[in-house]
Amino acid sequence: MKTKIWLSVILLSAILLAGACKQKYSCTDGEQNQGETGIDCGDAAGLCPPCANMPNCSDGVQNGGELGIDCGGPCSNPCNNPPAPTCTDGIQNQGETGVDCGGPCTPCSTPTNAMSALIDSTPWSGTQVSGLNTGGKLNLIGKSFSATDTTEVRLVHGGAFATGTYDFTAINPATYLQGPIQCISSSGTITFTTFNTTTKNVVGSFVFGCTDAGSGSGNHDITSGTFDITYN
Repeated sequence: MKTKIWLSVILLSAILLAGACKQKYSCTDGEQNQGETGIDCGDAAGLCPPCANMPNCSDGVQNGGELGIDCGGPCSNPCNNPPAPTCTDGIQNQGETGVDCGGPCTPCSTPTNAMSALIDSTPWSGTQVSGLNTGGKLNLIGKSFSATDTTEVRLVHGGAFATGTYDFTAINPATYLQGPIQCISSSGTITFTTFNTTTKNVVGSFVFGCTDAGSGSGNHDITSGTFDITYN
C-alpha cells in the first residue's frame, strides 16, 4: 500500500515538474515554432508579424495567390473590378480583329492598296499593289500591265518603322522598271504620314530621280508619288 502511495506521489511530481519546465511559445521567444515560417514571424494564426521577403497583403506586390496587388485571394480586401473592355479603349481585346474594330465592334475598314505617281510628268497608277516586310526591311511595290510590257515602281525602306521622312540609299533604293528600262534611284525620299505596325498599314508619299542601268534612255523623274498600303 505504501509502495502505491509513493509511486503516485512520484508520478504527480513528475507531471507538475514537466508542466513547470514546459516552454510557453510566443512571437518573441527567439525560436521558429508555433507554425512560424521564420524566427518569431509568419505564423499561420497571424499573431506574429510577417517575415521579411515573404508574401503578405501589404508588400506592394501581387504574390501569394493574390488576385491583384495586395488584394483578393488570401487578402481580406477584394480587388476592384477591372474596367470592362470597350470599343473605344484603344486596346485590341474582346475578340476584336483590329484595335477597337471588328468582332463586337464596328467592322474594321478594308484597306485599299494604292500607289500612284507622275513618271516623267505622265500619270501612272499601280493596278497590283502590295507590301512585304522582309526581316525589318519594307518593300512597297506597285505594278501596272499593258499588252507590251509591265511597269513597276518599288520602294525599299530600311529605316525605323515609324512616321517621318527617310532618304533612299544604295542599300534601300527606289526603282522604276518598264520594258528595257531598269532605273535605280540616285536621289529621293519616302515620307510616312501613317505607320501603324498593329494594322500594318502605311500611308505616305515619295519622290525620286533615277539613272537607267539597262538599255533604256538615260534618267527619269518620279514625282508626286503617293501610297496607301497594308503590308504582310
